[in-house]
Amino acid sequence: MMLKELGEDKLISIMQSLIGLKYPNVDNDVSYVELPNVGLLALKIDGGSLSRTKTDFMTYYDVGWRMTIGAASDIFVKFAKPIALVSSLTLRGNHSEFELRELVKGIKDAAKTIGAAYIGGDLNEGDDDVLDVALLGIANKPIGRVPQLGDVLVTIPEFGFTGLIFKLWYSGLLGSYINDPVVAKGIELTRRPKPWIPSDELVNRINCINASMDSSDGLGRVLYEMGKGVKIKVYSLPINNDVELTCRKYGLSPEEVTFNGGEEYLPVLAVKPECLNYFKAIGFVDFANVEEGNGVYFNSRELQYKGWVYFSKPTY
Repeated sequence: MMLKELGEDKLISIMQSLIGLKYPNVDNDVSYVELPNVGLLALKIDGGSLSRTKTDFMTYYDVGWRMTIGAASDIFVKFAKPIALVSSLTLRGNHSEFELRELVKGIKDAAKTIGAAYIGGDLNEGDDDVLDVALLGIANKPIGRVPQLGDVLVTIPEFGFTGLIFKLWYSGLLGSYINDPVVAKGIELTRRPKPWIPSDELVNRINCINASMDSSDGLGRVLYEMGKGVKIKVYSLPINNDVELTCRKYGLSPEEVTFNGGEEYLPVLAVKPECLNYFKAIGFVDFANVEEGNGVYFNSRELQYKGWVYFSKPTY
């Protein structure tokens, strides 16, 4: 069968089976290895082709920045501390020196922002442009994807900015609303997302957290993954208030923008109920319960949104 007929989930399952992955590295967003006399290392590699990731409103600097923050987001949401970064670049020969410099500057500045040393990498020539970023971090303990029964899902209520932008862009309407301040902020966050970095105090609460994922593939995708072994009941949308008002003004669905956006890099944490008040006090909101069963439900109906998935038809 062709890869596009199998879909990302099946392909990942095939790869993990061939590799022989076991807990905590199977079905996880980072890879862990225990190094004697050093501690638990967390490794993450993330990348993609520029033909799929660079939009018309992004510069090459933006791409370097965004893909570095994307890799860091998975490290941070596992409450690990990034320490070093390497990149691999494959570029066509018709790129300019300026474009190469901008890509590398974007990676370098993002690495500095997240506190990781950019220590080198690899350069290749090819028929497509591909950037991969690999990060090494130090973790306290492994954190997986599957919540425990009774957990409450919490996040930061800033969803929707990139979902709004992608919805307008794919519909050919972005240029018509470019002067809207909410749209302008969404474009900036899509081009250069801000990393979510857990505080030392929050890291000390790691035993409150049973599962975690970042929202880089969309909140719908996160919930789909978390709901493979449990039932998740969503009771509110963690959407930014201004984004919700803007969606309604332009006739867009706040629900679709919230669940299907992607490229947001916000933390989604499954926390023990006795820890909920602490997370609410520092700016998180609760939006879903974890129950016995399987799947994801919103307002008593099964949620079909799954965010960004490779080797399948685009959501928008």
